[in-house]
Amino acid sequence: MSASEINSPRKHLHYQIKVEGILNESWSDWFGGFTITSTVETNGVPITTLIGTLPDQAALRGVLVKLWDINATLLEVQLINPNPGDLIHKLEVQK
Repeated sequence: MSASEINSPRKHLHYQIKVEGILNESWSDWFGGFTITSTVETNGVPITTLIGTLPDQAALRGVLVKLWDINATLLEVQLINPNPGDLIHKLEVQK
């Protein structure tokens, strides 16, 4: 891998964000077209997963601020690997 490959920003990163609670799919437009699915964990806790593509970290911050604005409890933010073999980053939020 060359230095230019290491230093060049990636375009359109794919993210998966999990929050506690149920968000209806109708919120998709407000979250920039993210796919929204909700499930109930085996322990009975409802979890909503948002999956989508963002151009940069500023856009990710915008989505996280929107979640903050609706008082959603953030559980996980994960950079999804669109290319096998690439590094995947995951942040789990501790309660």
